[in-house]
Amino acid sequence: MKEPVMTISGDDVRALACPQCGAHVEMPVGRISDRCAFCDNALVETEATNVAIDLVAPFQLDQAQAANRLASELAGRWAAPEEVRKKGRPEELKGLYVPFWAYDASARSDYSAKVGIHWYRTETYTEEVNGQTVTRTRQVKETEWFRVNGSHAADYQDQLVSASNGLPEDESNELEPFDLGLAHPYSPTLLAGWIAESPSIDRDTAKHTAHQEFADLENDAIRSFLPGDVNKKVKNETQIDISGVRLLMLPIWVANYHHGGEVFRLLVNGQTGEVVGDTPVSRAKGVLLVMIIIVVLAGMLYGMGAFG
Repeated sequence: MKEPVMTISGDDVRALACPQCGAHVEMPVGRISDRCAFCDNALVETEATNVAIDLVAPFQLDQAQAANRLASELAGRWAAPEEVRKKGRPEELKGLYVPFWAYDASARSDYSAKVGIHWYRTETYTEEVNGQTVTRTRQVKETEWFRVNGSHAADYQDQLVSASNGLPEDESNELEPFDLGLAHPYSPTLLAGWIAESPSIDRDTAKHTAHQEFADLENDAIRSFLPGDVNKKVKNETQIDISGVRLLMLPIWVANYHHGGEVFRLLVNGQTGEVVGDTPVSRAKGVLLVMIIIVVLAGMLYGMGAFG
């Protein structure tokens, strides 16, 4: 594939000379690939980012499949306006490659905790039944607590952190997981024809997020292997060493909806079909829901004799 030629630079856009038709096509700064508006030729600007891309994970869901998944999700959102619920159509979706940093790390922890072991004793009690005193027995759960301490070590791989300011980390976590085993070493042809972003969050900034996420993983790992039936007062001191980082391009379908002067966005994982994002609430449906709740509560109070 011939490389497009950069001809002009600006603050917000740069112009590329399409190698097929020769048209000068504007591409927003921060975008790696797009299509020529004149001949639909795929454009990939390999110099759009000064960070080398390591892997690209291809889309596993095409536009129609992603639209079906989105339509199914929207159909289940009863409170959303009808015009939004009906917008799970292929033409509403755009395929986008979003940059992610993938970190590896090792963790070493010293921990202490109190673990509880349940045991049961038989308790005898009496109660009145039809005017008679009856003796019964029941099982009562007791918990005996013990203090434990120890060490834990683990290696973690491919912890993903969004490298895009347009995709907050909480949303990207909801979209995960991605199957990185399907990813291929970077080649411009893998991005050709797709919209692709360059990283807008540098690796050092994202490293702080990764460090916290590794700490959370280690905390969960320690709590999962503690002995006993329950635990409390778990404390650990953890040393995390981040040993490697790669830049990945991961596939996401994006749909934007306008309602009431606001823009709402839904994201679909291009591999799994997981849907993430909020939809507006229909005012009429909101009022109806409140009325239903009032009627139900009134019925409950009436049944309890609250109205005399």
